[in-house]
Amino acid sequence: MIKLGELNSPNAAHLFADYCVTQGWSVQAVVEGAERAALYVEESQLQQVSQALDAFLHNPDHPRYHAAAWQRSKIATGSGAAPLWAGLQFKAFSGPVTLLVLVLALLVYGWQQIAPQQASAALGIFLQPAAMNLTESWRWFSPALLHFSLTHLVFNLLWWWLLAGQFERRLGSGQLLSFTLSSALIANVAQYLLVGPYFGGLSGVVYALFGYFWWAGRLNPAQGLRLDGGLVAFMLIWMLLGFLDVLWVSMANWAHLGGLVAGCGWAWLLRHKPGRST
Repeated sequence: MIKLGELNSPNAAHLFADYCVTQGWSVQAVVEGAERAALYVEESQLQQVSQALDAFLHNPDHPRYHAAAWQRSKIATGSGAAPLWAGLQFKAFSGPVTLLVLVLALLVYGWQQIAPQQASAALGIFLQPAAMNLTESWRWFSPALLHFSLTHLVFNLLWWWLLAGQFERRLGSGQLLSFTLSSALIANVAQYLLVGPYFGGLSGVVYALFGYFWWAGRLNPAQGLRLDGGLVAFMLIWMLLGFLDVLWVSMANWAHLGGLVAGCGWAWLLRHKPGRST
């Protein structure tokens, strides 16, 4: 997608984007400040959308724009009575890699409930550096699938589904697979070297996704992957509290930090990569 222009009203930008979608054009409004929003469009539709934008700027109060926004609202909320979460379509929101990791984590958790010692022995990282060998190289990645409570599992998988699903739809399954493996490796190695072998969970990868969305929204807003500033603040404060050891849960803090740094690095590497329209 390429940048069409900027409007000094985020509401107007979203109104125009809604109208364009009802016309079959792929247009995104990206808020870049309290009083500024950018419009992005597929290059093949640039001429049509530019003409439509000129018409909108001359008469933004025309009923057709508000009718389009109303139509989009009805499509998004169904009957209008159901809450937003009830309208989310699980499979439509996720790609094959998102679903694969989610299913694997659920299966591993079930295995942990049946044979916890066997599961941890099979999937945990090397207990001692001397035990490292290439024939068991999966151990650098597999701790991400281990979870030690239902709350731990649900929290991580919820964020995984929400963030990885968007990532996969925008950037593709191959890109998500590479991102997941590399961020899991970095997060696990950081925790292993700085603390020890007794850890597990997908949260290092989740923090990598947080880091990616955080910086992709700054470096490449046209990609369509970004986080609200309040959520970024919560994420960073939560990690800081983990390092201060004032929470009621034990956390793999270095895995979180390693994942966050990995995700920010990926955002820089893909700063020029366009996102797919959805």
